[in-house]
Amino acid sequence: MALETDSPARRSKLKQVPRLLTVAFGWFLGILALAQVANARDLIVLATPEEPYKFLEAGIYKGIDIEIVDEVMRRLGLSYRVEFVESGTRIQQEARSGGADMLLLFSKKPDRLDYLIYPQESYIDISWNFFIRSEDEDKISFKSFDDLKGLQIGITQDFAYTPAFLNSGLSFQTVTRNNLQIGMLLARRLDAVPMNTISTLYEEKKAGRLDQLSYLPKPLITKPYYNVFAKASSYPDIEGLAARYDETIREMKADGTLDAIIVKYLGRRPGSHVPGDS
Repeated sequence: MALETDSPARRSKLKQVPRLLTVAFGWFLGILALAQVANARDLIVLATPEEPYKFLEAGIYKGIDIEIVDEVMRRLGLSYRVEFVESGTRIQQEARSGGADMLLLFSKKPDRLDYLIYPQESYIDISWNFFIRSEDEDKISFKSFDDLKGLQIGITQDFAYTPAFLNSGLSFQTVTRNNLQIGMLLARRLDAVPMNTISTLYEEKKAGRLDQLSYLPKPLITKPYYNVFAKASSYPDIEGLAARYDETIREMKADGTLDAIIVKYLGRRPGSHVPGDS
């Protein structure tokens, strides 16, 4: 029996073997990754309850953020569960330790970048605007603090306002509790009050007084808030999930889903045109 010689054809076949093994191994890793995603556990989402963003009503999770996250996960085909934690410190500890995959509604701070992945997209700017009576929409404007001089401005005791506002020389009337401000405004004891815009729109919509109020379009202060992801999470491809979250939020902005959810809770979209806005 003759031995096979080391022919060019045989050498070519031998060279193809490692290449075929590499391709097959790549396919195997791809299938394994898909299997991991398909069999992934529920995404653990932690949040501090606060109306109208996230809250329990009759045992059902509700709120702007809850509905938005639910729609995001539906579009991504992912299962998840929400858990409420009263302590903001504990939520951050869970993110650091990998006990949470996603946290709802966090502002961006440099020290948080070490353990949180911030997406590019924010759908909520938490702002403080000056609320006025709707009948005063054409009488009061705010481009600088000088525009508010001569008015009675309500502030709440022990609240941390900006130094520029407190040192503006305006006429302040200090109120002991923040939930008294709008009532005093409507009773004409105050002319303008800086309030958390989203929370105030929500509460006044529930109270049926929204048509009696307006707010000046320029905010006293504003800051974007994000739904963030934990770097220590063991969830498969958590960074890739953050990128897909961004794409989905952009889709929901474009197709009107985000606006519809926010208007459902607030009666109007914060930052949208209000009477007297130019």
